[in-house]
Amino acid sequence: LKDREVVVEAAVTQDELDLTVDDYETNSKEAFGHFVEDLRERTDNFKDCRYAVFDFKFTCSRVGAGTSKMDKIVFLQICPDGASIKKKMVYASSASAIKASLGTEKIIQFQVSDESEMSHRELISKLTEKYGDR
Repeated sequence: LKDREVVVEAAVTQDELDLTVDDYETNSKEAFGHFVEDLRERTDNFKDCRYAVFDFKFTCSRVGAGTSKMDKIVFLQICPDGASIKKKMVYASSASAIKASLGTEKIIQFQVSDESEMSHRELISKLTEKYGDR
């Protein structure tokens, strides 16, 4: 991933992997909102499967370090409950290869089955639970 690329979104089609790269200028909460809106359009209101990557910056409290600024690349495997079994299987079986092709070790993977799991608050909660004080 290049430093300026904030978002990569991928769809597996019958013949190929379709990639879309968007640069949202910043990776703020507002930019994340635009990212979710774009995904909503591209997935027909989260009815279709997708992979998406977002460079997520946040702060959390850490033992011995106080408040720390964190930068994590979030890999979202979006497989809505209403998607066909075949599509879910294609996305489940290809996720590791897609993730590996991004070429970075600091990717955090989350599986998303409905739009509520795409909220900024939900991802912040999961990231601070994983990297902050417990």
